[in-house]
Amino acid sequence: MFKSEFWIVFLLCLLPAGISAQELNCRVQVNTNQIEGTDKAVYETFKNAVTEFMNNRQWSEAPMGKNERIECTLAFIFASRDGDTHTAEMQVMTRRPVYGTNYTTALINARQTIEFTFAENQQLDFNPNNLDNNLTAALACWAYIILAMDFDSFAPFGGTAFIQKAQDIVSTAQGMLGDLWSAHNDDKNLWGWTDALGDENQKPLRMLTYNYHRKGLDVMSQDVEKGRAAVTASFDGLADIKARYPKSPLLSNLSDAKMDEWIQLYSKAGQTEKNKVYDLLTGLWPGQSNKLAAIKE
Repeated sequence: MFKSEFWIVFLLCLLPAGISAQELNCRVQVNTNQIEGTDKAVYETFKNAVTEFMNNRQWSEAPMGKNERIECTLAFIFASRDGDTHTAEMQVMTRRPVYGTNYTTALINARQTIEFTFAENQQLDFNPNNLDNNLTAALACWAYIILAMDFDSFAPFGGTAFIQKAQDIVSTAQGMLGDLWSAHNDDKNLWGWTDALGDENQKPLRMLTYNYHRKGLDVMSQDVEKGRAAVTASFDGLADIKARYPKSPLLSNLSDAKMDEWIQLYSKAGQTEKNKVYDLLTGLWPGQSNKLAAIKE
């Protein structure tokens, strides 16, 4: 069943906890090409442990059916290993179904470097009041960000409760678990993500998530022109946000997740609309002007 705005707004406060279920359908990928040696059994147990941690844990009281679970991928590219200490690039990707179609649209496409300890056959545990593992803290924080972004796409600010959960993890982890959590150290680390999502002045980016998806893409199966016009209208205010918060991870995520979709979305638009969108997007992301040129073709 497709999530309704009513359902999103009331699920956290009106529905009994007993009907809750796991919210994520997370696929884990592991790349060890940069790691020397042939004994890589630890990475298989790592993959299984992360998959179980993300998919078998109940992250909220949201009553989600199995077919409503959020599709996400965590890809780990391992760069080094020293005993049980690992360094990897972690890529987080999530997709959302579009109403009335078989199409799914990207919501998150983010990358971070993470250092953590993991031993073969280790079980992953998480206690929000006692964070002692960089890996599980990061996974939990991303689980809440994934939920927040998904729920924001179905109702205005529908993910607020999950943002608070992620912020609580960051507050506890700061000063304990390294640079991934440090304030003002990296705008795209977990502090940067939760700070942007919780920033009142960046709320227009969260509203864009709703307008773009619920009023735009979800309408296109019934009225292509109306849906695409709503997508275009959702870009209003982006230039102001870019001027004030040029390093916001929400802005970079928007382009990383949506660039290819924009090219396809406007392929059948009129030339005037194509030129307008091209000028807007290249003004925001001038480094992508060559790729965005395909919009005008």
